[in-house]
Amino acid sequence: MFLNSKYTIILFFTLFIFNFKTIQCDCCKDNRGCNCCKGGKASIPNNETNNKPLKNKPLKNINPIFTSKKPNTIQTDTSIEKKPNGINEKEQIEKNIEIPKKNIITKEKYKKIDNECIKDNEGKQIFKEKVEHHKKLTKKEQQELEEKQKKLEEEQKLEEQKKLEEEQKKLEELKKLPNLVGLQNIGATCYMNATLQALSNTNSLTEYFLNPSKFNTNNPNKKMSNEYYKVLKNLWSETKKDGDYAPHDFKKALSEENPLFAGVQANDSKDLINFLLERFHQELNNPKQNNNNNNVDVNQMDENKTLMAFISNYFNANQSIINNSFYGILETKSRCSGCKCTKFNFQIYSFLEFPLQQVNQYFFNKGGKPLFTKDGKNPDVNLYECFEYYRKVDILNGQNQMFCNICNGNRDTYYGTTIYSLPNYLIINLNRGKGAVYECKVNFPEELNLYNYVSFTKGITTMKLYAVICHLGPSSMSGHFVAYCRHRQNNKWYKYNDSFVTECTKDKEYNEGMPYILFYKAV
Repeated sequence: MFLNSKYTIILFFTLFIFNFKTIQCDCCKDNRGCNCCKGGKASIPNNETNNKPLKNKPLKNINPIFTSKKPNTIQTDTSIEKKPNGINEKEQIEKNIEIPKKNIITKEKYKKIDNECIKDNEGKQIFKEKVEHHKKLTKKEQQELEEKQKKLEEEQKLEEQKKLEEEQKKLEELKKLPNLVGLQNIGATCYMNATLQALSNTNSLTEYFLNPSKFNTNNPNKKMSNEYYKVLKNLWSETKKDGDYAPHDFKKALSEENPLFAGVQANDSKDLINFLLERFHQELNNPKQNNNNNNVDVNQMDENKTLMAFISNYFNANQSIINNSFYGILETKSRCSGCKCTKFNFQIYSFLEFPLQQVNQYFFNKGGKPLFTKDGKNPDVNLYECFEYYRKVDILNGQNQMFCNICNGNRDTYYGTTIYSLPNYLIINLNRGKGAVYECKVNFPEELNLYNYVSFTKGITTMKLYAVICHLGPSSMSGHFVAYCRHRQNNKWYKYNDSFVTECTKDKEYNEGMPYILFYKAV
């Protein structure tokens, strides 16, 4: 007991003198200097020093090797950095939580990276990570995806087709609309505008010029034909259905080719029609033989032989859209008053000209009508009276006698002209005289039956009106020209007054003016 009490006293004394303090490891609760965890934060046990931890001072007895900073190791620094989630590295190790590592590609992550790579501007390779499911799709899922893709493609195709169909419908509807393009008056050119509008509504002529397989625009020798083609392209455009067009180029070429139409003075539509038809024929002619004798007199009494010789001679040398459309054949007969022999001659005509004043005078002389009406006006003229006047027989006597080969001398001769055949398009000029206009009303039908006025009755005998050029003014060299045309697309009548094109609201509205040139086509 004494020894025990002695040792006990010594122990307490020693503790009291040296004030011995034990150091305890936080991780293993051991007093041996943290050899187990190779350097950790040691502190005084909670039951000593009023539960106050030691100051942040490193332990002197810990090996300095463990204090060096190494990647992926726990540092011996007493200050412990806490992550944003409030868990420090030690606690992560205890709970087996992975420590996030920045900008380090692990093997598992590398498997998810696509084998393809991209090069940036500096030439470095950058792996492109796909944001797709890496799990394999089942067959059903693949089929569903393929079906969805097909449906989407079909829907896109249907939308494109609908757009195309809508555009085509718009174009078709636009094509159905009639072309109502006017021509600007560029300086006393109303005569030219009215003529061009009437010719443009001549169906076969317009179809010929607008058909690239028939009309070649690359021939520089077809100057007037090329300029007329440009006018038609603007009048019958598929995209421009109204408005107006200024035919400056056509007017310039016309002035260069014929000085009669140069400048800004007024001119006659009849003269322009004659010039254009003749020039178009020259430029478009494709003869079989180089022989151009329009007038043939074989000095024979046989009418048929004379006719066949003329046809063979003329049509071998003249083949064009103009002579096939606008040219007919006239027959002249001259009968000698002495020997009673008759000669036949044939010639080509492009239009018929009826002098209205002479027609009235002719029927007045026959006793059929007065020279003036009760109101003091000129009597009306019927178009059939004009054809009757045209085939009248004159007696050539005095200085107008003709030489007879059989009688071998000049004799009084009965001379007359008849229409042998009609062209596909007949142009009639109602001549009202030069200077002061012979004012009278002309009655003409829309359907013209010429069976009784044509020699060759097996050909064309019935014709239909499709255009009228009216002249307004006191003189043939002044005033204003307007065209009334039956539209070649919708068969309706329109008034062409330079830039203005309006539909006719009255029946035979062209009779309100003075009809000057009539256009008929074969039925």
